[in-house]
Amino acid sequence: MPTDIIHPMPAKLSPEEPGSFAAFTLAQRMPAILDGLQAHADASTRQALHQLAAEIPQGCITPLPAAMFGELGQFIAPHCGLRWHEVPFLDVELYFYARILLAFGYTPAIAADPFAAVKFRATQQAIELLAGTPGYSDPARSLTAIIRWAVTSNSADLSQLTAADQNQISLLVDDSQAVADLLHAAPRRIDFVLDNAGLDALADLLLIRALCRKGLRVAAHVRPYPMFVSDLTLPDLEHLLATLAGNPVASIQQLGEELIAAIQSGQLTIHASPALGLPICFCEDRARTAATFGDADLVIFKGDLNYRYFAGDRHWPHTTPRQPFAERFGRPAIALRTLKSEVLVGLSVEAQAQTGQLEPAWLTNGCHGIIQVFSGNCL
Repeated sequence: MPTDIIHPMPAKLSPEEPGSFAAFTLAQRMPAILDGLQAHADASTRQALHQLAAEIPQGCITPLPAAMFGELGQFIAPHCGLRWHEVPFLDVELYFYARILLAFGYTPAIAADPFAAVKFRATQQAIELLAGTPGYSDPARSLTAIIRWAVTSNSADLSQLTAADQNQISLLVDDSQAVADLLHAAPRRIDFVLDNAGLDALADLLLIRALCRKGLRVAAHVRPYPMFVSDLTLPDLEHLLATLAGNPVASIQQLGEELIAAIQSGQLTIHASPALGLPICFCEDRARTAATFGDADLVIFKGDLNYRYFAGDRHWPHTTPRQPFAERFGRPAIALRTLKSEVLVGLSVEAQAQTGQLEPAWLTNGCHGIIQVFSGNCL
């Protein structure tokens, strides 16, 4: 039987904590995101965004329209009447993006995406970069090299106020050999939880193609609606694949055509997964884990937010053992990310000691990454 992760469970991250990344997000990142949206808004939308900005420091959480964002309104309901800083970090982040979508007129029937323009620019720039560095899109490139590029490319996150140099990402955990061993075991199906548009998505698609070329079935998961500025949605991914397939550069075109062929054959499937729009933890919510990942033999969680979805948005001691997470998740998991939040588990005592020599913001500045395996055979 799966063991409990830890008793007592550590507290959830909260904007109430002075000096925390959550507090910084409410004070600076959220207002900056709202400012950046002004140029793409009409007068009524700008007014709604101004009102939202005024609510963050002084206002209270209000109910979301019923069924507008799946079950999210039910998760937010217990927080209604509280100040924003009194709500757990992941909950208030999801509420913030839901309110942005409402300001832009989003409904399930009108899939307005206020972040479409910035994602489009990031994708175009990424394709140009990939076209200019043909070695990256070479189908013969080693799987280990592709995985490492997937980690460093994750530093590109449009919701951050600054971006790290992807050529200067250091790995705090490097389980590359354990990843190779898991993939060599030829799992029947791998689920891949995608993160950002742009360079990050291209690196993920190169990795997915490599897995498909090994004959593996892959199920890719994206957000159910636009959020977190750069996070992929189903329309984003479909547009990206079509853009790649129509690119005049042969290697880029080949990437798009191979992935579209994999979709047409059923080897690759794409899912807009409702759980990825809720403040949940897959290691705590077995029902949603089963509903989301089904019979997957292995799940790859790409990016910082998806790590929080896997492990839980809590104050885990960084040396918390990996085994309880692997047991409760019920199948092996691989985390590929650059660190942009304070959630991190599974560090060795030696690695934890080394972090004491790093810069103060090492957990959140996107300069450090992990290739981390959660599996009974790799702990």
